Amino acid sequence: MEIMLISLGVFVGILSGLFGIGGGTVSVPILLYMGFGIKEAIGISVMQMLVGSFAAFLIHRKHQTYNAGEIKYFGFGGIAGAVVGGYLVKVLNASLLEWFFLSLVIFTLVKLFISNPEPTHKEIVNRPLYMLVGGIIGVFSGMLGVGGSILMTPILVSFLGFSLKKASAVGLFYVMFTSVSSFVTLSSFGMINFQAGALMALGSLVGIWIGIWLMNKMHIKHYKQFLVIFYVIILAITVNKLILG
Repeated sequence: MEIMLISLGVFVGILSGLFGIGGGTVSVPILLYMGFGIKEAIGISVMQMLVGSFAAFLIHRKHQTYNAGEIKYFGFGGIAGAVVGGYLVKVLNASLLEWFFLSLVIFTLVKLFISNPEPTHKEIVNRPLYMLVGGIIGVFSGMLGVGGSILMTPILVSFLGFSLKKASAVGLFYVMFTSVSSFVTLSSFGMINFQAGALMALGSLVGIWIGIWLMNKMHIKHYKQFLVIFYVIILAITVNKLILG
């Protein structure tokens, strides 16, 4: 089991760095298949995201991918939202959480499919708006064990004028805030499997570096195609688990 968790961490880390996701969109369904319950899987995912997103932030800061001074307001809103979402994990039915997860993936897939990978209008810079968007997404982040970038990326591209690659990088930066809040909240409820989470986090440190390197090398059109394919796979895994599992 230990080797499987480390390997999963490497795999999830590569996808996190490449597509700017926290990792929950991949790790939660796979952890379910490995025998973990939905709430335990969410806790493990949050711990992995906490470590992986911070490592990604250090790499993107070195590459000057974005201006952290402005986009940090997404994170401030996300912290408050994730606290609410983390509480909802405790009080909501596990099956309901899984259907929320499915709905989230479908919404994101549609938005990504119709979006333009290059900006169609000037990038919007508005700190209060950033906090509002971050807060709403944060509720889903804490509730579903996903970092939030699965919603953040299409919103930044479709409505706020961000390029796809920059939006992916910002989404992973946002994960750093929501995962801290979710980690503290879920820990207080005794819902974190620290051993499993640490093993996944260790593997993700290697994977994150590989994924960001691949993102920087990939052509933008090919990047969007791979991103859409990725979400289709996650959708198929989740539907299979909910309907057949």
